[in-house]
Amino acid sequence: MRTAMLRAAMLAGISVAMVGCAVNETATVNVREDGTTEQILESNSGVLSSSLSIADTKTGFVGNMLKAQVSIKNDSRSDLSFQYKFKWLDQSGFEVAIDGSPWTPLAITPYESKTVQGVAPNPTVKSFKILVQD
Repeated sequence: MRTAMLRAAMLAGISVAMVGCAVNETATVNVREDGTTEQILESNSGVLSSSLSIADTKTGFVGNMLKAQVSIKNDSRSDLSFQYKFKWLDQSGFEVAIDGSPWTPLAITPYESKTVQGVAPNPTVKSFKILVQD
């Protein structure tokens, strides 16, 4: 059952979005069936999207709830302080537990990676996005 749910989550794709204040910044990570990832970055010159990258994404289950682990890397020469939160999505892409996840502050030194984790609020969650803002 867990394998089937994990496969469904992978097939649905893991979406990661990075959104800065008043700037359209997006990073999408697609997880292939073999577990490898493909990252596509789009930016209109936002500071966070040009300085942050997703170094690794892992998923698993806690009981029947999706667990996400995302490694965020600072690719710049400067310290970065920002906030992040998980946005949980069902199989159809609808947000689950709107406003259920608080913004969490995070600081990363130059070229450092930090791992953040979250557990879905209910078993209907099949994918997620992670949002960041200054």
